[in-house]
Amino acid sequence: MNTKELIPAYEVGLVVDKVRGKTRHFYDVGGVRYGGVTGVLGIINKPALVNWAARQAADHIAKAIRLSIGSNIVITDEWIKVVLDAAKKRPEELKTEAADKGTLIHKRIDQDILCGPVDPLTPELAPAYEAFQKWVKESQIRFLMGDTKVASIEFGYGGSLDALGQIGDDLVLLDWKTSSGIWPEYALQVAAYAQAFKETYGETIDKAYIVRFSKKLPVEFEVKEIKSLDDSFEAFLAAKKLRDCLAEDQFAN
Repeated sequence: MNTKELIPAYEVGLVVDKVRGKTRHFYDVGGVRYGGVTGVLGIINKPALVNWAARQAADHIAKAIRLSIGSNIVITDEWIKVVLDAAKKRPEELKTEAADKGTLIHKRIDQDILCGPVDPLTPELAPAYEAFQKWVKESQIRFLMGDTKVASIEFGYGGSLDALGQIGDDLVLLDWKTSSGIWPEYALQVAAYAQAFKETYGETIDKAYIVRFSKKLPVEFEVKEIKSLDDSFEAFLAAKKLRDCLAEDQFAN
């Protein structure tokens, strides 16, 4: 790729709104609002996440029972209800906590890429940031953009890619993760970003990488390249079609 200034064909704005009590991200292009990539991929079944949530709820109940043994706690119907209600909420609380930490790590990485003022880094987040620095050194990447809003007018969606860089002659799209693993649906996510970037900026992505940074010691990172952006994008469109279809009335009057 010959380096040149990347100028968008249209501006993409992020809109945060509440839909049925839940926070949703939308992307505005000239007054037209599009749903986000991650919202589309919410249609995909995630059995590992379901099992994790069940374990967290069960662990919360077990902890409450252990604390009650040998104490002055009287196990009543009301006590059971309180414990069960808290157990139901626990997985979502942990997901929110993890998402908040991920947001802070993403923000610090973006500040580095933009070479601007940086926020103080807590010791808890230091391993992931150090893993990012280690990967940058090993990859020899040259960053072109940090967090960037893009949208596909042709297919009707928007999203926020984490970074864009150049490795050798390749234009590389990057997505940072602080999750416990790299899951197949991540490939669909970045393939959708690659298509939206092509429409927004008029440049074709050569390669896309998921880069996962561990939030715990030892400092480590994991990198996976998307095998086929075209195939993964087709799968994304299939997920989008399914989601759009299920959002409509499927029955005759």
